[in-house]
Amino acid sequence: MQSNQNRLSVAVRLALSVGIASTAALAQAQDATANKNGPAAQDQTTTQGTTEQPKQSNAKTLTAVSVTGSLIRRVDAETASPVVTLDRTAITNNGSPTLGNVLQALPSVAGNATNTQNNTNGGGGAGPTLEGGDGAARVSLRGLGVNRTLMLVDGQRLANADLNMIPQNMVERVDVLAEGASTVYGSDAIGGVVNFHLRKDYTGAELSVNDGISSNGDGQRHGAQFTVGASGDQGNIVAGVDYNKFSPVLATRRSFTAQQLYLYNGGPQPSGSHTIPTGRILVPLKVSPGCAPYNNTDSAYVTRSSGNGTALGDYRCFSDSNDTYNYNAFNYIQQQQERTNVFVLGNYKINDYVTFYADAFYNHTNSSGQDAPAPTGVGDGWHVLASNPNNPFGVTFSQGAIGDPNTSGYPFNVRLTGLGTRLHTFTTNNEEINSGLRGNFGQSTWSWDASFDYGHSRRIQTNYNEVNVPAFQAAIDAGANIFDQDDPTVTALLKKGVDAPQYTLTNTMKQGQFTATGEIWDLPAGAMQLSTGALYRKTSMNYNVTADAVLDPTTNTCVVLSEACGSPGGGSDSVKELFAETLIPILSQQPWAYSLNIDVGLRYSDYDTSGSTTNGKIAIEYRPVEDLLARGTISQVFRAPNMDELYDGRTVAGPNLTDPCVGLSNAQLAAHSAACQNVPQNWGGNPLGQVTAYYSGAVPAGSTLKPEQGKSIDIGFVYSPSWWEGVSSTLDFWHIYLSDTLTPIQAQTVVNECFANNSSPYCGFINRYDQTSKIAGAVNYINTPVVNLGNLSTTGVDFTFNYNIPHFDVGGVDPGNFKAGLNTTYISTYKNNATPGQPGADSINYAGTYGLQFGNIPRWRGTLTVNWALGDWSAQWQSRYVHNVTNLNANLDTGASAPMASVLYHSISGGYEWAKIHTRFDVGIDNLSDKTPPLAYQNGSNFNVDTSTYDVMGRYFWARATVKF
Repeated sequence: MQSNQNRLSVAVRLALSVGIASTAALAQAQDATANKNGPAAQDQTTTQGTTEQPKQSNAKTLTAVSVTGSLIRRVDAETASPVVTLDRTAITNNGSPTLGNVLQALPSVAGNATNTQNNTNGGGGAGPTLEGGDGAARVSLRGLGVNRTLMLVDGQRLANADLNMIPQNMVERVDVLAEGASTVYGSDAIGGVVNFHLRKDYTGAELSVNDGISSNGDGQRHGAQFTVGASGDQGNIVAGVDYNKFSPVLATRRSFTAQQLYLYNGGPQPSGSHTIPTGRILVPLKVSPGCAPYNNTDSAYVTRSSGNGTALGDYRCFSDSNDTYNYNAFNYIQQQQERTNVFVLGNYKINDYVTFYADAFYNHTNSSGQDAPAPTGVGDGWHVLASNPNNPFGVTFSQGAIGDPNTSGYPFNVRLTGLGTRLHTFTTNNEEINSGLRGNFGQSTWSWDASFDYGHSRRIQTNYNEVNVPAFQAAIDAGANIFDQDDPTVTALLKKGVDAPQYTLTNTMKQGQFTATGEIWDLPAGAMQLSTGALYRKTSMNYNVTADAVLDPTTNTCVVLSEACGSPGGGSDSVKELFAETLIPILSQQPWAYSLNIDVGLRYSDYDTSGSTTNGKIAIEYRPVEDLLARGTISQVFRAPNMDELYDGRTVAGPNLTDPCVGLSNAQLAAHSAACQNVPQNWGGNPLGQVTAYYSGAVPAGSTLKPEQGKSIDIGFVYSPSWWEGVSSTLDFWHIYLSDTLTPIQAQTVVNECFANNSSPYCGFINRYDQTSKIAGAVNYINTPVVNLGNLSTTGVDFTFNYNIPHFDVGGVDPGNFKAGLNTTYISTYKNNATPGQPGADSINYAGTYGLQFGNIPRWRGTLTVNWALGDWSAQWQSRYVHNVTNLNANLDTGASAPMASVLYHSISGGYEWAKIHTRFDVGIDNLSDKTPPLAYQNGSNFNVDTSTYDVMGRYFWARATVKF
């Protein structure tokens, strides 16, 4: 329900009977006005795009206001930008105490979004998060990734683009623009923009408490919000506190996530890790209990079956099919999260020409993820000598001969269940402030705004129960029987070999901006408007790793296991920008030209690290008749490399590599000298097998980056027929194209490109052992940083239909008021060419597929909502549809793809306004039919399921009470 019911908005709302659709993840603004050249919403804000309303020829004209997707202040409710708006009613009807789930269900969202259900969501960059996320939620508009969707608060950037850190009770509405907008907002606005508008004019006080639980009796969440505001002649102030907490849910609580599933042998097979608590140990065949030889060698794999492991009779043969460990049992399908938010918003009118404003909020989040106890092996750097009294096999278990890394030894892998689960905790603090002065230039139409923005985010990650290799080795040498973890005394000794490394990521943003907007000429069709301005922004990142987790790139190790190794990193970047936009009215009130406007924009950006770029746009708004708007926008878009892509330190990523330098003659080696440096003639390949790749930003790898460049095209229609009361619809065709995309390069691509061209910039990424090594020519490591490589494009159609059903009676009985809304997105193409110019590197169309690289790109997504209201009662039915997709390379046996079924979710909610006690009660059920998500098997990086797209909690009940003072 809208909190600010000023008389004008109420009058217009009653006159127009505004019909808006609200959905679980998409809802149209319910208190917007509808005149084609009139007000759009309360709080002097504009609701556009799919929320266009039926026309009202005698509507009043209001003051021009800022709109999402344009620098020009407008009074038009419908512009060239297809903006979808969610008002407070749409947000609160969802029932979720955080904003992430609301926005991630929009039909325009696809691909790999960051979701708090993701046990491996990556945590927002800079270093290893391993398994377990930081509780963040981010959106991926048009499936182009979270880095290509710009997050704004009142048009200003955030230092940490986490939806869940924004207090829900601070937000008046959310505008979602799903097209490129680089000329308006600069870098990152490629897939689109999500703009949170704050509650500026709230008066009064309200307290809201909420609770929820799944039908499985888990996944509890609860929270409370308190908001207070006051207004006067000189200004207003709004402040509030928000708290919410989510309980963790283990994957074993759902049958489809209880164990990792792999698709082979004609169907899904439960499996797990071969690193088990009783060990997977390669021993000489002669001391095995009659086991089959491994790979036609004189060795066999065994595992302990009884005893303490110090006698040969304690062992049996290892079974690849039966000896597995279910690591899924320790993953969370809902992370543990707890948030506290505080905010204050205000403005003060200094005089008739100058107003001071300031918006500030603080967020503190504690979250955690969890993994199975650590798997480890002698390849991590520890060993068990043949002379160890606990070793019955008479051989040394090590990566190679002790002190000689160039040889192979007997492997020994074990799951350290005695050390406990690996817990990854995150403590995140975010501070944002936007302040400034704004006013008018005398009595002219020109206004100005001088603002300063500051954002700071600090995330501390602590990984508990990581293995400290030297301390672990010391425990073994001191008598800990690694063969028998069942013994409590052994566990006590081994626990001396655990560690808790920390990783601290800090991001800071400082920005100053000045804009001026006004009319420059009066034309026959209206006043020509201009908005212009300048901006300076500096961003910085600093990433620190405790000494036990600092990666040594020469050995591919650190003190803890390599999975937890990271590298310090940091740097800064600054940008200076000049921008301008003009709106030119060409025709007005002419036959077959009710209105015709042209909007032209230009932005120049100069980055310290990646150079300068100039991007423009042109937009046309043509209304042949009052009921129909034809609109089109062509804009250049760009994305400058972010701090992670520039400065992320090295982390380990072990690839499979086919080395093209194997078996070459001297003449052939000379022809490919850059790729094959130090490789001897007729070399047989790397005897150690595994090749190490180091992911990093560009700077640690010694390379440079330039911005991504592309175009965004949108052509659409808005139809609000005067002959059909209460109806409005939109149809938009869109296309986005990017070149020089910023992406981590693959190790195989590095080697292939250098092999084909001795002058390739990637040749410097290859590091081979020199001639003094026993394995001269073998690849030591390959740097795989972020580079500019490849093209990415996507094309599709959006369609909305909103119907504010005229009031009717049934046999003299008032059934109430009904509204219905449909919103759909169809993706026609989603093409990627990772290595343009390379033979065989044709573009692949990923539309209608699911894969780890781009995530879930369904061809159809849609939402349908019906709202009902009668007196103090209201109700809503919401439906969300995700089309079926093809799961790429799902079959382990053949590499064949497999289908993933379509999903239709239903949610219901209802509310009652108890006026006597100034209290509203709301209850709801999400995923009413308890729909099970389609399985992605081993391609699902989060326990068989794409948690960015599908619900894993099942049927969920929630309730909320809100009292106003």
